[in-house]
Amino acid sequence: MRSALLLLLPLLLAAPAAAQRPGPIAPKPRPDSGVAPDLSTTRDSITRERRAGRLSRGDARRAEAEVDVNAAIGARYAAGGGLSDSARAEIDNRDRATRSLLDAPAHRQPPR
Repeated sequence: MRSALLLLLPLLLAAPAAAQRPGPIAPKPRPDSGVAPDLSTTRDSITRERRAGRLSRGDARRAEAEVDVNAAIGARYAAGGGLSDSARAEIDNRDRATRSLLDAPAHRQPPR
């Protein structure tokens, strides 16, 4: 009997349910104005990799074309009154994918 009371004691001392409910969640303000993300760092990476010889001319053109597509998507979304969080995430993910290809180690041909 005594052990049953000891088990129930924390339940009796717990705060009422109303005190345990969290308050409303306030939206976080966006640190930007809702325009397209800055794609210039990706363009700089393309230029840097091309000058270093780690990126062929054709690969650099394809990467630049991908950045242009990302910029066009951002401009199209921004024309509708600013970027939503999902549109911003889409553009950021596309840009990250482009940069990951640029930052990947160079593929070496196996020796013959």
